[in-house]
Amino acid sequence: MPFSGKPYSFSWPVVNSVYEVGAVYGLFQYSLATAKYHDCLYVGQTDNLRRRLAEHLNNPPVAGSTHFFAEAYASEMQRKARETTLIAEFQPVGNTQGRRW
Repeated sequence: MPFSGKPYSFSWPVVNSVYEVGAVYGLFQYSLATAKYHDCLYVGQTDNLRRRLAEHLNNPPVAGSTHFFAEAYASEMQRKARETTLIAEFQPVGNTQGRRW
């Protein structure tokens, strides 16, 4: 099941306004091919969404991210389970590069 909610611009003004909550997030690139879908580049989980997105703006795990989706989860166990599900669904290049399955 894909991310719920809407995409947000992966930019400093938006990231600085994000709540400091535990969350699962995905970094996406706007798809020129479809103009309405986004290509998933990376999925992660964190106990502080604002801090982690800021870290990714400074040091991106993969180039080209233009938007992000996020879902808040208080429990680390819930976040890890959701992250695993999303990585299996999207197989993002930032999570699968250099890995052997």
